[in-house]
Amino acid sequence: MSSSPCRFWTREAELFCRDYRRLQLETGQIVPPRKAFTPATARAPLPYLSILEFKSPQLLLVKLVGTAIVNRTRIDNTGRNMLDLMPPELRADAIAGFRELLDTPCGATYISHENYGDVAIPIEILSFPFADAAGRPTLIISLSVETDRQELMLRGEDPMALSTIFSKRTIDLGAGAPAVTASKTPV
Repeated sequence: MSSSPCRFWTREAELFCRDYRRLQLETGQIVPPRKAFTPATARAPLPYLSILEFKSPQLLLVKLVGTAIVNRTRIDNTGRNMLDLMPPELRADAIAGFRELLDTPCGATYISHENYGDVAIPIEILSFPFADAAGRPTLIISLSVETDRQELMLRGEDPMALSTIFSKRTIDLGAGAPAVTASKTPV
């Protein structure tokens, strides 16, 4: 398993990466089982986490959205298909990105800007694959946290209109990781 250091913008992302690495060591698995990640063992703040389950190329089920994410975006997408929340022209790329996390398997970190009217809030997103009860990597647990909480206070009452990913970096978990170049992709 890879032991590359965790270097991130936020303390929350650093803790989540360390939680994942610890689970890899404890379970002896590159992709730990979902049941190994529990509130009692997590150091990463649970309100910033979400869980997605890859059911099929047409269904990426949002199983859980943390309260801090719901409070920030003012939307609880639990139970919805993540693909229904994106423009149709971006769905194929999104599926490819999610499949990459599960098939390689690898982690990924993104910097995104969530747009609320005239305010763009920088967000750090960190995603890792987890295995289901049958041992298949079908789950993705992601952390989504503001890098500048002062900007969050400026968003006013405007709903989130657009999230733009400015960069993506893959994280080798011990099975290799695809090379990624910086991008600017609205989602």
